[in-house]
Amino acid sequence: MLEVLAAIFIRCALVAGLAFILSTIVASMPRNKWSRFVFLFLLGVPLNFVINYVHVWILGYHKMGWTGTFIIAFVFATYGTLFPPQPHHPNTP
Repeated sequence: MLEVLAAIFIRCALVAGLAFILSTIVASMPRNKWSRFVFLFLLGVPLNFVINYVHVWILGYHKMGWTGTFIIAFVFATYGTLFPPQPHHPNTP
């Protein structure tokens, strides 16, 4: 049971690290949609491999291969490309 809690904690830490990276880079992110898609895809693939490494290291199994990693990175990049961040100004309609 302790291993499962450690895996959950480490996964949350990895996602928080990704959120921090994106929050610092989003201001200088390219406006071109293809460049943004490639950037987010190249950021998503290693993140998936790190999360899967945590699963192997802590839990002792590995359920995802290259295909699953690329599909998750593709969905992440598509979401980040088609739905840009919302403005932070509360008075903006």
